[in-house]
Amino acid sequence: MQISCGTVLHTKINDVIHYVLIRADDGYCGFPKGHMESGESERETALRETWEETSIRAEIIDGFCDKEEYLIKNETRKRVIYFIATYFRQTPMHNPGFEQRELLVLPYEKAHKALTFKSAKDILTRANDFLNNI
Repeated sequence: MQISCGTVLHTKINDVIHYVLIRADDGYCGFPKGHMESGESERETALRETWEETSIRAEIIDGFCDKEEYLIKNETRKRVIYFIATYFRQTPMHNPGFEQRELLVLPYEKAHKALTFKSAKDILTRANDFLNNI
């Protein structure tokens, strides 16, 4: 099984929660995430991958962890672990030396619509509910 970690990355703009999504060249839209490296914890991987993909130095908010599993090439099972992370006074942008993908910063309804897969939409819904209740 392959394991990746990522974040449901958000900030507030005019008191409205906005989420950072990544749209790949193939049109897939999801959360910042990537493979664990040797010796990393799940949280360390999630924060490193978030930085690599968005140039954001995020902070994980305790109390939320969600997972999705699916099949990838050659029938390999993949598990992705997500944490909620926040940032302040930073601008998401391409981080030189890493994959260049389109970054979207959207309020909940637009983010939900932009996400490609139902599992990601469900994770966003649970994360948004969590944030609105803390």
